[in-house]
Amino acid sequence: MGSAGLARTLKSLCITGHLSKAVSLLCRSPVCPGAGTYALLLQECVNRRDVRLGKRIHARMVATGFRCSAYIATKLLIFYVKIGDLGCAQKLFDGMPQRSVVAWNAVISGCARGGSAEAQERAVELFDAMRAEGLAPDQFTFASVLCACARLAALGHGRRVHGVAVKCDVGGNVFANSALVDMYLKCSCPGDAHRVFAAAPERNVTMWTAVISGHGQQGRVAEALALFDRMAADGLRPNDVTFLAVLSACAHGGLVDEGLRRFSSMSMEYGLTPRGPHYAAVVDMLARVGRLHDAYELVKNLPDCQEHSVVWGAILGACRKHGGDVELVELAARRFFRLQPGNAGKYLVLANTYAAREMWDSVAGAHEAMRALGLKKDRAWSSVEVQGKKNIFLVGDTYHDDYSAIYEVCNALASAVAEQSVRPMDGVSHC
Repeated sequence: MGSAGLARTLKSLCITGHLSKAVSLLCRSPVCPGAGTYALLLQECVNRRDVRLGKRIHARMVATGFRCSAYIATKLLIFYVKIGDLGCAQKLFDGMPQRSVVAWNAVISGCARGGSAEAQERAVELFDAMRAEGLAPDQFTFASVLCACARLAALGHGRRVHGVAVKCDVGGNVFANSALVDMYLKCSCPGDAHRVFAAAPERNVTMWTAVISGHGQQGRVAEALALFDRMAADGLRPNDVTFLAVLSACAHGGLVDEGLRRFSSMSMEYGLTPRGPHYAAVVDMLARVGRLHDAYELVKNLPDCQEHSVVWGAILGACRKHGGDVELVELAARRFFRLQPGNAGKYLVLANTYAAREMWDSVAGAHEAMRALGLKKDRAWSSVEVQGKKNIFLVGDTYHDDYSAIYEVCNALASAVAEQSVRPMDGVSHC
């Protein structure tokens, strides 16, 4: 089979959904296809998030000495970003002699959505490097770097990026404005978020969802619900992400009846089918007011509850935070780990749940299961910017210059919260 024939066969296999067969044929063939065929195969791997097949294609390129054009190199870069392998993505990016805006956007987006503070900081650094090379950022660049600023709570960087967006005439773009609203709210600047929102020439569901979610996360539940109603009154239909923001807001505010009403309206008024994350939000909502039994009944009666790992994870987390008998803890753990056996975070939740009940043998068993599976959870981190200086904190660290004073304040706040949570007020016990 010649190169043209191989290309036609590989394309046919891709179109008919037989990507694995296509890659196997590619690796067995003595001839090499052209760049267009490689691009098609890589795009299919991106669409499917298929790590194994994508890496086989890359290995075949290297083994045959295929010279990647800037277009194919960018396709490979996007593949590695999509599967979360930022190390390989960075190596490819560094080795590209010419880097388009698409390539810069891919690596900035990957870092902005990475799990570590270092990845977020790298996104901001790449944004600066891109501008230093004379490339003009577009709306997708701004959306990604603002996402990193939001996760870092880096208000100074966020304001600077906002200024650049205005200079680049991207300030009126709906994607950039949605990211700006989210950034300002996560940096505790609701006034700036409102100004961006009010001045936006176009508001889509994404922007409305960002401002609803931000208010809900800050505990301003009444405003979040009012914004949801305004959006509906303006003729925009909420999507499933909007409803997730509303349900989370109701959970944080303890508005169970209101949350259940909004949850019911998803299907009855808007024709949206609730998914696992929506049920998980309702579980959290019920558990926060001590209604764990009702939460379990909700999950148990789901027609496809066996497939909702996020729901069983929510039940397990609720048992740790709000009580629950051991049988329910172990049932939720069995159901969750059957669906997600490699989730290190939930093993720690299970161990902490057992520890709260002084079941030390079970705690040891949960840690042993983690070791047997080779699981290790990344340390949680948070970040805040104070007077232009970024401060990053890891769980239990002592790296900050003022860590003693910080721990003293945190312990005092924890004691105050614990005391308030058990003190009856006006005859009502507050959680």
